[in-house]
Amino acid sequence: MANQIQKFRQWLLEKRHFRVAWFAKDAQHKPAPEEALSNLPDEMAEALIDAVNGLPTHPRELATVKEAVEKALEEWQHDPHPSTNSIVLLGDPVSSVSRILSDGVSELQSEQEEKLPVHLLSWVERPAHVASIKQQVKEKLGLEEDEFNEEEFEEKSKEADANQHLMIVPNLCWCFLRSADGLDGLDYLQELLPRNQNQFWILGSGIVGWDYLKSTLKFHAYCGNTVNLPQLSGKELKSWLEPVVQQFEIRFPDAALHKRLQNPDGLLDIDLDAGHPIETLSDIGQEVSATVRSSVRTVKAEILPSDEPESTEEDTSKLDYFDRLANISDGISVVALQLFIKSLRYREDKEIEKLDSPADEDTQKKPEELEPEERSKASSKDGQLRLIASVPKLPPLPDLSQNDMYLLYSLMLHGDMTVVAMAQSLGDAPQVVNNQVQMLRNSGLIEQRGKVIKINPAHYPKLRRELVKNNFVIEAP
Repeated sequence: MANQIQKFRQWLLEKRHFRVAWFAKDAQHKPAPEEALSNLPDEMAEALIDAVNGLPTHPRELATVKEAVEKALEEWQHDPHPSTNSIVLLGDPVSSVSRILSDGVSELQSEQEEKLPVHLLSWVERPAHVASIKQQVKEKLGLEEDEFNEEEFEEKSKEADANQHLMIVPNLCWCFLRSADGLDGLDYLQELLPRNQNQFWILGSGIVGWDYLKSTLKFHAYCGNTVNLPQLSGKELKSWLEPVVQQFEIRFPDAALHKRLQNPDGLLDIDLDAGHPIETLSDIGQEVSATVRSSVRTVKAEILPSDEPESTEEDTSKLDYFDRLANISDGISVVALQLFIKSLRYREDKEIEKLDSPADEDTQKKPEELEPEERSKASSKDGQLRLIASVPKLPPLPDLSQNDMYLLYSLMLHGDMTVVAMAQSLGDAPQVVNNQVQMLRNSGLIEQRGKVIKINPAHYPKLRRELVKNNFVIEAP
């Protein structure tokens, strides 16, 4: 059993799990000139991407899966019954719910003395032909033909505990397509769930796809408890990313961050777009929230005694940074990783000192604004280049047509898709859909790797709010 899950996890890592590589290497989506990945030496950029992609599942996400599954398993084994024989683990559509689920179940099983036989739906993508989903589900899960009567169902449910099995479906969103004939696989799974009380089902799903299945098939009525992956705090993100920070000696300079977060005039940097008042108010709210938290922490540190070792200014600005990162990313790990990478700058220490000096900011120039001679002169004084963290921000959301929103909603619903599957879902010609996909890709909203497209996680928080505002079936955060 452990072998089966371990192989699946490795398969996911090799073929499916890319936290930042799509964003970083998409040739059609060029990052802003000052972003770290645009001017880092190739070897360092590759090492940074590898380090971020190599981070383990966050311990809190792992613990949430383990605790929820362990509790549900104990309840089912104590009283096997169709109402207790399943659990659904929900994550955001840009998260790798398959990896998080498989990591959590694998660790739980490794700690248990008695391991149940496992039937794993080891897909890393939706089958190319939706008509084959039902048959492939039966084959992959090792299920017998389902043509037997109710008396046989009752006989199977009375079998000894030794015949108990774990049935794992890492991602329900790969088991259907929102189309006329794309729900047969889910219809079949829905019929299977209550049939045999000696089968315990562990199901993973994106929250948008789950909302759709609830509204169309009433799928939740056939399942046990649902558990959402947790939103991570700034402290938790800081601890998780610390190995990357240390490996690349990333600095969080107080004058560049603390002053920026505490300065109300910094709100003037926001794009005040009259056409998108809600988005503008959201951006202002994020700035104000980050500013208030930073100011409160500073005042508290000055007036309240503490037994903890005294923090340096850079430690304080680092806490401010990660609190803000958690706030604007909605605590979603993969979104936070994207925004973390986008916030990094590769600059010379002397340039940072110039930026951080108390002189009139109007007379200062950013590194990218320096003339070649000035850059050369600065470099000759101190040629050491370093990664510096700037204030993390959500990218602006481009203008979207109703057709764009329908396409992006389909991507959120399924997590990722091919253009052919997207065309089948929308009922449009593949060439028409591909033209639309490439336009959205050029705007940075969509990422593409081979034939597979998905939402750029950096845009996910704003895009979700935009779709909620336009009455799409998505629960508000």
